[in-house]
Amino acid sequence: MRSIPPLCILAQALLLSCGEAGPPPAEPSASALPLDSAPLAAGETRLVSDGDTLRLAVLAPEDARQRLVRTVSGDTPDSTTAIVDAATKQPIESYRMAGTGDGDSVTARIEYGRGFEGQARLSLHTPQGSAEENLRTPSPSLDAGQLPLSLSALNFGEADSVHFNYVAPFEQRALAARLLVGRLETLRIGDTEARAWPVLLQVSGLEERYWFSEAPPHALLRLEEITRGRTWTRVGPPAP
Repeated sequence: MRSIPPLCILAQALLLSCGEAGPPPAEPSASALPLDSAPLAAGETRLVSDGDTLRLAVLAPEDARQRLVRTVSGDTPDSTTAIVDAATKQPIESYRMAGTGDGDSVTARIEYGRGFEGQARLSLHTPQGSAEENLRTPSPSLDAGQLPLSLSALNFGEADSVHFNYVAPFEQRALAARLLVGRLETLRIGDTEARAWPVLLQVSGLEERYWFSEAPPHALLRLEEITRGRTWTRVGPPAP
């Protein structure tokens, strides 16, 4: 296969930020992530920002797996599909397609446990060429494509700091990441107010904050891309 350009060059083409190198992925932990073992609630959520639409869809479980789909419409379309274990939320496979802004696109596929000696297998395809390689994904790991959907299963109120490995296909590695779960706060969406759990994601040079409704199934109400300076707000009335 032909070689691909350095990752930061590819990331810039996708309007992403490589950020700082960050620490290496953490080694396996004895404790699992504080996520509810029930399947995620099936359905679709739409959020908008500056005329673009972010669609987050969860399909009903099938064969103990769930398919999570994240799609951004706009000048540079971006779509991700992640297949996860319905109970543990651990990733099984993911596929991402991102536009580069000049009519081209890049794709990445990760197959967990199917690489050399049980590592994840990453396949990258760009206009400049293609490549395959193995990725270390120490447990606990979450695929970038399953966020923030899988975070709606957090046991809110029980943990305030969660460490895990964030598997980023275009960075070609797993990155040490942290979630900071805040206290309930009142969130205003249009003319409506709702109580929500704020969750801050920190990974390498990236920060994002999510707000989930107080009561299960903890619908996503707002997403703030702090690093990129962009906020997405739920369309329709907030969940109670």
